[in-house]
Amino acid sequence: MSLTKNRSEAGSQQNFTQIKEFFNVLKANVVRSRTTITAVFLSAAFKEEIFQQDDLTSYLGSKIRQTDFLFELIEPNNWCIILSQSGEEEAQAFLNRLFKDSKIVSTSTLYASVVEIGNNRADFEKLLEVGVGALKEVINRGGSFEVNYIQDFKEKDMEKIKISILEENEIFRRVLSSSLEKMNVDYFELEIKAFSDGYEFLKSDWYFTSHTHIIIMNDILPRKNGLEVLHTVKQLPNSQRFITFMMTKKKTEEDMLYAYEIGVDEYLIKPFNLRLFEAQIKRTFERLWL
Repeated sequence: MSLTKNRSEAGSQQNFTQIKEFFNVLKANVVRSRTTITAVFLSAAFKEEIFQQDDLTSYLGSKIRQTDFLFELIEPNNWCIILSQSGEEEAQAFLNRLFKDSKIVSTSTLYASVVEIGNNRADFEKLLEVGVGALKEVINRGGSFEVNYIQDFKEKDMEKIKISILEENEIFRRVLSSSLEKMNVDYFELEIKAFSDGYEFLKSDWYFTSHTHIIIMNDILPRKNGLEVLHTVKQLPNSQRFITFMMTKKKTEEDMLYAYEIGVDEYLIKPFNLRLFEAQIKRTFERLWL
């Protein structure tokens, strides 16, 4: 499998390494964008000699999006289509359209296998091996226009989320930490660390991160208060990765407006209900997953 063909108008040859690199770029974006990609493997048995592989390659190319990728496999009359930002449902809808296409139905019989990729551990060579193997199973069963769905790479990776608690009161600090540690959150792995004040937080290397970072902080802290911490993280190149919860006893509309204007995401007026706090955190996770 040293050579494959892309879907460019010139029908130029593109080697296996280049296609693998393209796949790896899409795969790396799976976790970052929280989307899936799906590989559709197709095999055709032609009813008429006048409609052959090159014709079907061009025809398939006209049916996919600009963000998708089609290439021929070494085995004659076999293709792989990488559907970006798509899952099994989109792949099934795509195949349903193909299977009902009058031009395809009149000239060939199609067989298909579908592999959804929900993590970045999927190896390209292994993907091809699994997809082609599943395709052969369909062909051997003899069922026309049949699809074999493979689950090998579907499981999604857990995304790491950092959570920092900046609170001077040790008891309250422990209460918040314990509440977060007991929280059942799907799809996310939480890394929780508590600090007694803003200065301790900013002196550590904990806040330098490529992960989403939730900061739950009191507005009044020794040495560096919550507003000073907020100002510092907002100056960072990755400032969009931070989500800030401000805990405060200030409850006037002016105080709240000022906090939101300078970049606070959630405003918690002390004393607050712990269950309400947990609900707000869970809602934040839900938004992150969308």
